[in-house]
Amino acid sequence: MSAWTDLFENRTHSLVMYPHSTDDYSSPSWMGGNAPAFFDDNTAFAFLREQNYLFYLSVTLPDTNSKGPVPGQEMISVFVPAEYERYLENNRYPTCDIQVFLHPASPESALETYSNPALVKHSLTEWTWVEDGAVTDEPCLVRIGGTPRLIQQEDSYFTALHQDGYEFFIQIDEEGYADGMVEEYVFGYGALYLFTNFDDGKWIDPIAGFWQYS
Repeated sequence: MSAWTDLFENRTHSLVMYPHSTDDYSSPSWMGGNAPAFFDDNTAFAFLREQNYLFYLSVTLPDTNSKGPVPGQEMISVFVPAEYERYLENNRYPTCDIQVFLHPASPESALETYSNPALVKHSLTEWTWVEDGAVTDEPCLVRIGGTPRLIQQEDSYFTALHQDGYEFFIQIDEEGYADGMVEEYVFGYGALYLFTNFDDGKWIDPIAGFWQYS
């Protein structure tokens, strides 16, 4: 049985990440700090600056065809509007105002174009394989695959997503922040849920499905 099957079909397992403080610019996954160099002077993303978006995190996705949870060649990057009220009013698909990009893995930029002053840069650990539903001593920050841990158990969050063929992909949970990692909670001490279309063992155009807060 493949890792893909366990993560996204049977959803019996998840891969998780935890934050740790570092100034290492070579980390393959991180939160806070600078956006990936992929976005430097890239005119396709000029709207991020024009619409006042800030960088949140980048995660190098795992190679689910390998024998272990090793980094692959693709990365997810998340940007949030600087104005909290803006994305509070637009917090679910199809009008969720969080920007999510799937792109080739890229190192952290030296430019502070999109840096968020409310976040203290932390690298993320390598992926750890866990049985879905297992309780760990430390809340994880990023979870890929398995089933989402919801704050509000409301089916309405999923209705439009499922109608358009989207399935749960990644959860980013603010309970998993390290001490001193944030000056203010980006999602109101909540969680962001990313969704994607799956096709022949690949994730296609991931999006921000919704976010919830306590």
